[in-house]
Amino acid sequence: MSSTKILDQNHRIIEIVWEQQAQPEDFDHITSQIERFALQLGGTFDVLVDMRKVKAFMPESQVKLVEHQKELLKFGMQRAAVIVDGVITKMQLNRSARQSQHSTESHWNSYEEALSFLKESSPALHS
Repeated sequence: MSSTKILDQNHRIIEIVWEQQAQPEDFDHITSQIERFALQLGGTFDVLVDMRKVKAFMPESQVKLVEHQKELLKFGMQRAAVIVDGVITKMQLNRSARQSQHSTESHWNSYEEALSFLKESSPALHS
């Protein structure tokens, strides 16, 4: 099952883990959860997206992915670091990023590299 959580409160990083079987309603559910997280994080955040289990989304899920990305940008998403293995998945992501006008997405081969990128290039909160 696809899931989301606040991964790192200090660096304002939200994690999304997508499953191969992600249905359109899963995108709606994840998007609404992220809206709540965005408020908790003060309206700006980065996203670590784990798509290692996804080879390709179904066409109806691909449409939802574009809507999802647009909503996250409205909620205050600054950057998305996406861990992705498949070539087809990368092509779908590139297309959905263009369609949602999301230009701050980077693709990574490992979870550790993606997380390190977000932590190192993001100012931590000091409270």
